[in-house]
Amino acid sequence: MTPTRARELTPQTLAEALGIHTPTEEQSRVIAHRLSPLLVVAGAGSGKTATMAQRVVYLVATGQVRPDQVLGLTFTRKATAELDQRVASRLVSLGAAGLLPVTAPETDGTGADTADATDVGEPMIATYNSFAGTLVRDHGLRIGIDPDSALITQARSWQIVTSLLEARTLPLPNESLIHNTSAVLVLGDALSQNLLTIDEAAKDLADLSEQFTALAAIKGCKTLVGKAPAVMSEWEALLDVVAELHDYKRSHGLLDFGDQIALACTIAESVPEAVAQVRAQYPAVLLDEFQDTSVAQVRLLSALFADSGVTAVGDPHQAIYGWRGASAGALDTFHQRFNPSGTARLASGIPPADAAPVLELSTSWRNDSTILDVANAVSEPLRSGVVQDGDPVGEHIAVAPLRARPVAFGLKPGTVHGAFLQDPAEEARIVAAFLAERWSPDAEMAVLCRTRAQMEPIAAELERIGLPYTIVGLGGMLYVPEVADVRALLTAATDPERGDRVVRLLTGFGIGAGDLHALAGLARDLLRPPARSTQSTRDGADGSGDQVDSPLLSEALDALLRWQDDGAEGATATASQGLTPAGLAVALRTARAIRRVREALALPLPDLVALAEQALGLDIEIAARIDDPMGHRALDSFQATALAYATDTDTPTPTGFLEWLDAAEEHEDAMSAPEVDPTPGAVQLLTVHAAKGLEWDAVAVPGMDEQVFPSYTSSVKEDLRVVETGWMGSTSIFPFPLRADADDLPPFTVGDLSPAVTDKPLLTETMTAYKEALGRQSLREERRLAYVAFTRARHDLLLTGSHLSKTASKPRRPSRFLTELRRRDLLVPYADGWVDFDESRPNPLTALTQVGTWPLDAGQTETPGAQALGNGQSHDDGGADTDRAAALRRARQAAAAQVAAAMSEASPTELLTEPTPVRAAPTSPGHEPEASDDTLRRWRLETGLLLAERARATSATPTVRLPEHLAATRLDDLRADRRRFALDLRRPLPPEPRAAGRLGTVFHDAVAQLLSARGTLFGLGEAGVPDNLDPQDRQRVERWLGTVENLALLDDYVLVDTEIDREITIGATTLRCRMDAVFRRLDGSGWLIVDWKTGRRQVPVDQLSVYVHAWAASQGVSAGSVRAAYVYVDYPGGRVAELAAAGLLSLDRIESALTPGLPSDEMTPLPPPEHPG
Repeated sequence: MTPTRARELTPQTLAEALGIHTPTEEQSRVIAHRLSPLLVVAGAGSGKTATMAQRVVYLVATGQVRPDQVLGLTFTRKATAELDQRVASRLVSLGAAGLLPVTAPETDGTGADTADATDVGEPMIATYNSFAGTLVRDHGLRIGIDPDSALITQARSWQIVTSLLEARTLPLPNESLIHNTSAVLVLGDALSQNLLTIDEAAKDLADLSEQFTALAAIKGCKTLVGKAPAVMSEWEALLDVVAELHDYKRSHGLLDFGDQIALACTIAESVPEAVAQVRAQYPAVLLDEFQDTSVAQVRLLSALFADSGVTAVGDPHQAIYGWRGASAGALDTFHQRFNPSGTARLASGIPPADAAPVLELSTSWRNDSTILDVANAVSEPLRSGVVQDGDPVGEHIAVAPLRARPVAFGLKPGTVHGAFLQDPAEEARIVAAFLAERWSPDAEMAVLCRTRAQMEPIAAELERIGLPYTIVGLGGMLYVPEVADVRALLTAATDPERGDRVVRLLTGFGIGAGDLHALAGLARDLLRPPARSTQSTRDGADGSGDQVDSPLLSEALDALLRWQDDGAEGATATASQGLTPAGLAVALRTARAIRRVREALALPLPDLVALAEQALGLDIEIAARIDDPMGHRALDSFQATALAYATDTDTPTPTGFLEWLDAAEEHEDAMSAPEVDPTPGAVQLLTVHAAKGLEWDAVAVPGMDEQVFPSYTSSVKEDLRVVETGWMGSTSIFPFPLRADADDLPPFTVGDLSPAVTDKPLLTETMTAYKEALGRQSLREERRLAYVAFTRARHDLLLTGSHLSKTASKPRRPSRFLTELRRRDLLVPYADGWVDFDESRPNPLTALTQVGTWPLDAGQTETPGAQALGNGQSHDDGGADTDRAAALRRARQAAAAQVAAAMSEASPTELLTEPTPVRAAPTSPGHEPEASDDTLRRWRLETGLLLAERARATSATPTVRLPEHLAATRLDDLRADRRRFALDLRRPLPPEPRAAGRLGTVFHDAVAQLLSARGTLFGLGEAGVPDNLDPQDRQRVERWLGTVENLALLDDYVLVDTEIDREITIGATTLRCRMDAVFRRLDGSGWLIVDWKTGRRQVPVDQLSVYVHAWAASQGVSAGSVRAAYVYVDYPGGRVAELAAAGLLSLDRIESALTPGLPSDEMTPLPPPEHPG
């Protein structure tokens, strides 16, 4: 291609040549911009990936760069693969169109070519971290770093820090190993991201600690300063561990991701030869998701590529990773960092469009119009530019509202629904119903939660209604029952004191409450020396009240198994008194599983996990449960996690792995975010942070309550102000004054105070103002997070909240985001819509998460006043306390009686309607504890709820999800008897072999060959009829074939084919049709479908409607041009049952028969069957 031709090329003509969509004007401005620093503000769904790919192709096609001179950086492997694939495919199309410039071949100085003129290489598309790693490998020796240093993962870092902490002799302020490990990793990563040395951090932390300690010493100010002095002291102590971590990594030749960035930055700022080499190698650079870059990444890249062809693409409204080091001011300071020449020209009066260009992509190609309205409404305060006292100062990049795509590109109104309900259980039901209405095998749907704790009730409801789902991420995997059981067994085998895990195993195997109590008694007995009485043991060995060791259920299980193995039947029988035979069997089974794993703890970790699955019998159970892949997938993920941990760590141990899982469950935001793709047909449950960069057809966002979404820890103020302690109250957040981007964060005015001249009013005013500024900073990030969540939906969005969110016992206010949208009439109420709070209904999740000790000590007696009164008050009257204790016992006994009766043969419904009366003892005058006490009322309510749940479970008809694919012949069964059809699906049985069925198969094969060979001499042997067929059966088949040969129905028709398969999708179900024979009229004006019947049991002829619609759709003709008929060949001369035009079922009627809950059509009445002979 000549240079002149290149200059004539435009983004529009290039798109036409490549056969892709013509770019819009705003996209064309980005694509064709000169090769100089450019900032692109790209809104959600604005097609930035396609635009970036097209910019690369344009630069190559116009001869400005070769493909191998392009560097593209993004954050995730998924985004890297997507951009790489887009660019590669466009370049292939460019070459196929003859638009790829030909470069002069390189020579080696001798005149010989060393490269083909058409070999233009490939662009380098990579993650920010991998690019930094490459720089360290190539130039690390220049700064004294071994280029072969091994990169370690977070799991390996976790294991190293844990080992360093366990080896320490000096104490730390916090005794928790998990807490300290997490804090050390946060601190170490923060030092790398902010390019701080340990000495610099130590000095700054000492200054902060001194300042807070002095302020706390001011009279009346200790509470106002709060935890800040202790938190700073803890950071200081943890610096020693970070120093040990650095020494360990250096001596072992290890690097983590933070080290890579920091070292790469050192190379870029101190090794000019490296900078010159990289700049020459990549004159064109694309930086994706620029709003999520850290200070260290910006310093690295600006040192390498300032004043070169850098295009940075980002969206300030999607900057949601500030908590892990992303700099809020990355976009605002782009031109200062990457375009110093242009910034200088701007100061001299050159227009911004020339000196410091900022282009925008604001047309959304993803979201329907109502979803865009909601996204623009929630992000409006971010665009307002309003700055309050205490907010960071400085200019911010302007962001335009999202604009809808043209109608010609598929724009639809879309729907945005809202609801605010009583509790999370109702919320889960509404979310599940919303998704079930929109489910299809091809639908992509997701539930985006602010916290992982919100997922469990929603997952349970999806499970209940049979909707496929998957929980994304490590924490979600740990919630799956099968994984929780394996984890419990591994924990019980490594730590006998974890009775909670032992109880999970026992209850999972089906042990009862009485048997658990008996096991607890055995555990207590094993602690008692034989000569001592129960009372003396309770009081201590010598009566001094010293505490004895706590009884362990694991020891009781070990003892039972040991006696069983030793053949000590008498000891076993004595020890197991109180245990039912079934309880003893469960105890022994659990003990064997624990022993089996404990004896194999030396195995490699992945093998140990597999052994635990086998010990629980999960391998067989999962293999047999083919209709529920959730457990299988979760166990596979757990196995892969164990393998990755074992691979990444130096000395993997089961204990270390379990501790890492505990941390991952508690602090998963600090772990690697999972990279996922939307899965058609399955609802994905994940956090909003993990959803960044993804999109679905329908999205539900639950938990829209104040303190949940937006998330903050302070109490809700009437004016919705948020007052946050932030980094001053926790080691989970690195101190803002130490961050390299502190100028983009609320200024730390408290640090400017002089303790010597500061009094309480001044400190109160200053501290309150700073905490409010931190609150506004937090709210801005939460608002950006809401914007990200809302823009994940293409067509349908549901926003819900509840008065009793999570496990709250007191009502919460609706989220300000929900209120703002409702005030603008942007939400359509869904289901019950906005319900009032019902004080009489407790939070069902609270009842499910009560904390207590089980089993109770058999000898423990409940004394008056041992439990708090439900109303929070105490009685001075001892008689009232006694009355209440008696009432508590009576209520407990009554509840136990009801539950025991329910477990017997009594009808649950009968129990609910006619409960056994329990006579109440007389109470003291003026007291009615059973009527007034909150605890008693709650017990009665919960007992009733449990019994009602059991009644529903035992009386409900099992529900079965209709398969995605269904044989058309089964439609008759579905319409005739839905219940029997469901049972057949639930427990499918093979059909009973019948001679008539085998004979029918022979006939179908023979008639297919007969029709194909029409007009030729044709015998049964040629038709493939078996020679060993019974003579009488041969005669019947011959008679049937004769009927077909003389069938008047086939006059004027020619055979098209036999045994034809067709499919048609109606609603959410794809119906499979196997047509015996299809004919076409000789004049080509119509079609005939024939289904052969060798028996005389007549089938509803309207069942052929599915065949008619399927064939008509496959041929692109109307259903009216297709005839269909059953031919019963066993009748003399044959009997034809043809589908009349009036009997043709419409697609809507067929869909109604396939839709659960809708009445199916009445069957066509049939004459009684005739029997031959």
